[in-house]
Amino acid sequence: MPIKLEYNSKFNYLTILGQGHITLKEVESAIKDMFDSTEYASDVNALWDVRELEFSDIDIEFVKGLVAIRRQYNRESENTRIAILSNYILAAPIIKLYTILSSNLGQKTRTFKTVVEAELWLCEGL
Repeated sequence: MPIKLEYNSKFNYLTILGQGHITLKEVESAIKDMFDSTEYASDVNALWDVRELEFSDIDIEFVKGLVAIRRQYNRESENTRIAILSNYILAAPIIKLYTILSSNLGQKTRTFKTVVEAELWLCEGL
């Protein structure tokens, strides 16, 4: 599966690793698994690691679909933090589009180039 979920119990955040080509159906399945898990709370902060994701198939319609899927689970994840980890310069406009379109969902979203920076932000206040 091109989306893997890994819970970091030490720092209480979930890593969502995207690899290769992904579809909205796979995204929806991963998000459902995330909210159905008993290992962590549904409002856990998340690190979206998209460094290995293939962006050639991701367009505005994909981003709109992703936001629509996230909206279905908005109540369970309000006030969480989402750190998007990307070092691919050409992905920046797509990531920015996501942050704009999802700004009314209640989660705080920021983009980072290193895991350390993302972890520091996710773990503020612990």
